[in-house]
Amino acid sequence: MKSEWIRVGIVALCLSVGLTAVGAEIVTKAESATFKKGRVLYPDQGTQVEATNDLSVASDVIIHTNGVFNVKKGKDRQMLEGQIIDAQGMMTSPDGSVVPVVDHLVVKGGRVQLVKDGDGSPLAGEYALPDGSRISPDGSIKGRDGRLRRMLDGQLLKLDGSAIPVTDTVSLKGGKVVLYKDGANMELRRGQFMAMSDGSRVGGDGTVVRPNGTKVTLKEGEILKLPGVIPPSK
Repeated sequence: MKSEWIRVGIVALCLSVGLTAVGAEIVTKAESATFKKGRVLYPDQGTQVEATNDLSVASDVIIHTNGVFNVKKGKDRQMLEGQIIDAQGMMTSPDGSVVPVVDHLVVKGGRVQLVKDGDGSPLAGEYALPDGSRISPDGSIKGRDGRLRRMLDGQLLKLDGSAIPVTDTVSLKGGKVVLYKDGANMELRRGQFMAMSDGSRVGGDGTVVRPNGTKVTLKEGEILKLPGVIPPSK
């Protein structure tokens, strides 16, 4: 009985300071985490502090102090320098790519990839969704009612069929404008312009004009996030 009261006391103390007791481990809840110079950092009261115990970021994502993380107790993966995992379970990398850490389906170059524990492979055959829909390797989706629709490049789906919001980015690296759009990276030369999925217009000089007319000039190393591809309604 005494040991049980001690356990309850520890759990109560953890909850009061934003910690969670998982078995014998203490886990800190964090809005996001980044990996820099071999350390895991997370925001706390307006500053970045080093994690001294495991972090819980997003749903079912546990990050260890060495940058190794797993999702739903799946395969261990190593965060790389500069990578960030946010509260939505999206990982942003220094190259500007923004991808889910959960298992998912994504369209790249008109072909569907199945990504599990961070490893992607081309879809070999039809993939059945829980609602009875079936996804073909070319991105076409046949619903239970027989209706056909097609996934767009960059579109993301969880394995239960629910949509994952897509994020495009614009960044300035070494004076060059780099886009992450429709699931792929590309570089803009000076004098080139690219229309983004949300209607923003990006110039090769690092200028971004938003749909409302406001102008943003990128700074070296900055990553500007924009809404990505919006799939057609069912």
